[in-house]
Amino acid sequence: MFGYVTAYKPELKIKDYEAYKGVYCTLCKEMGKEYGLLSRFLLSYDGAFYVLYKMGIRDAKTKAEQSRCTFNPCKKCLKISCDNDIYKTASAITVILAYFKLKDNLNDSNIFKRLFLYLLLPYFAILKNKAIKKHPEVYKAIEKGMQEQFEMEKETEISLDKSADPSAKMLAWLFSFDEDEELAEKSRKFGYQLGRVVYFLDAFDDYKDDLKSGSFNPFKNSQNIEEDAKISIRLSVGELTTVMQNVTFNKFSPIIDNIIYDGLNYQLERIIQEHRGEKSD
Repeated sequence: MFGYVTAYKPELKIKDYEAYKGVYCTLCKEMGKEYGLLSRFLLSYDGAFYVLYKMGIRDAKTKAEQSRCTFNPCKKCLKISCDNDIYKTASAITVILAYFKLKDNLNDSNIFKRLFLYLLLPYFAILKNKAIKKHPEVYKAIEKGMQEQFEMEKETEISLDKSADPSAKMLAWLFSFDEDEELAEKSRKFGYQLGRVVYFLDAFDDYKDDLKSGSFNPFKNSQNIEEDAKISIRLSVGELTTVMQNVTFNKFSPIIDNIIYDGLNYQLERIIQEHRGEKSD
């Protein structure tokens, strides 16, 4: 998801913001246990959203308690644990996606950055191999999605909808993973539409860099990149909010609503301002 699925903090109540940070901090601790201290640097709020979604839709039993930050023991943080493996799955997803993101960057970077990334590759491969042992089905799903995305980007003529399909299907699988039939169907639809939004946000964000490097970008032949990107993203957000109406969150509903209704829109406005050369707030 790569940094786009985040809360819009000004609209969150203090108690919800503390819970949001608590899930993030708990995921950080879990990643350290599962994959070692340095893996924590791969953490993003996208992973925290995955945990929030899973705990919310399942109504998982949770426990909140005060804890200490691993990197700064003087700093107190909230630990929100639950009675299943949601955090472990989110940790594996974070590690595996980071590995494939690094591999993708190797193809799109200049020679100097590429040399640096090659130095990081063995460590990322170790983390990826650990994740495969713990969650082989998660790795296979992500690998399949990334390979389909790679093959799709080789095509010379492709529609915007088709370009987003591999990433959308991958998130559909991840969000529906380990759910019963009823929740799995709702989560597939949710993950698919969220995947489209994230894909188009990322493509719009990377547009100028992709043009310079000659890398694939679905908006590459656009006559008005800003307008085309806004239409694609807002239509996908609209579909996502329609799906949201059929999903019941028994926990963390205010945070999840904030991320989908406010956070994604903030990300779009931020990218628009940066595309125009304006400072984003």
